[in-house]
Amino acid sequence: MTRPRLLLAFITAASVVAIAGCGNTDHPSRSSSAATRRASTSTSAEHVAGALFAAAYVRFLDGTGTAAALPDATMSVRVLAGQAGRVPAARRRGTLVLGELRAVQGQPGTYVLAASDAAHTFYATIAASQQNGRRWLVSELTPPDFVQALAPPGPPAPPPPAGSSAPERAAHVFLDGYLPYLYGQGSLRAIHDATANLVVGLQRRPPRVPLTMRSLHPKLVALALQHHRAGWQALPNITDGRESYELVLTITQTRGRWLVSSVGNPR
Repeated sequence: MTRPRLLLAFITAASVVAIAGCGNTDHPSRSSSAATRRASTSTSAEHVAGALFAAAYVRFLDGTGTAAALPDATMSVRVLAGQAGRVPAARRRGTLVLGELRAVQGQPGTYVLAASDAAHTFYATIAASQQNGRRWLVSELTPPDFVQALAPPGPPAPPPPAGSSAPERAAHVFLDGYLPYLYGQGSLRAIHDATANLVVGLQRRPPRVPLTMRSLHPKLVALALQHHRAGWQALPNITDGRESYELVLTITQTRGRWLVSSVGNPR
């Protein structure tokens, strides 16, 4: 199994930064230029360490190699990876591939990796830090939640109530922007199909999950709708790999459009 293209991109970026930092003798402030080069090189080294570990960790999860041989990682991370284990062989569905390695906003050196086979997607969080002022290593790991990722599908949902298709679409569109915003991974402008009053309220009192949860990947698992006064109430079930919870959306008709007018935050 070859390493994903994402890893090559990180390594190439690191090489470009290293090359760009050489030979710039015409800058008016040599000390400032040197400091910039050091900062860029450190960031690139952090990315490369994270990418090298992520690629090897995905191969380990897929049954190749050992936790003790994981590169660019501290001993404690290797021990944790070994204790958490890999995807059970009987549950694997084709080759596990690293599909995403995304930096977490506001948490320097922290990345979310997503690896998928033909039937599942596994999420893990890693954090790289400089050890003894020299080498960058992955020093923190949150392994995938195998129980959640491998859980069998639940029973089929009951048929939606008559006339609920437009409100349901509004709920889906709203959640596509709201969930990343809730976890500090998206902007308020990405939220659509919401009333102006709701948007203003979110701007004044922005809801946020705790910092320790902002690296997680929230997703909609199920959505139920029911009549509520003159409109609808949507009950989306959300999971982020660590917790599952329910939101309560109120959907009202405004100028001929179904829009989300209120949202109950996670408890």
